[in-house]
Amino acid sequence: MSVLEVVLLGVVVAAVGYFIVRWMFRVDEKMEDARRSAAELASVFSGLGLKETPAFLLDFAVGDVSGMAEKLVKLAALFLKGEAAVLVEFERVFDGLLAVKLTTDAGRAIVAAKLSEATQPSDPRAVRDVPKAGVV
Repeated sequence: MSVLEVVLLGVVVAAVGYFIVRWMFRVDEKMEDARRSAAELASVFSGLGLKETPAFLLDFAVGDVSGMAEKLVKLAALFLKGEAAVLVEFERVFDGLLAVKLTTDAGRAIVAAKLSEATQPSDPRAVRDVPKAGVV
């Protein structure tokens, strides 16, 4: 092997190595972005009242595979317990969403409009005997 072949082989190996490492870091960046998004979503879900799903997402965000498996089993068990356990989780979410809506004028307007719709006498699904606004 001549000196020129050795130099060319070294350049080719260095170039291939550079592109492989660059590709690996790009794949790692995508995983980091997915984990960051999962952590942000867990924060939003937690703020809305969910408990089990954010815990699962946080385990994914930190790369805790065994924790994810445990949380997945807990989540499946929650759904297998029946509708009462699931409805408790949804009630928490509803309360969280309602609290968020009531913090802004636009949200309060939406809630007021929904209450107005629910008290229309022409609607057979209407809620009866609802206290009027300002009456305690």
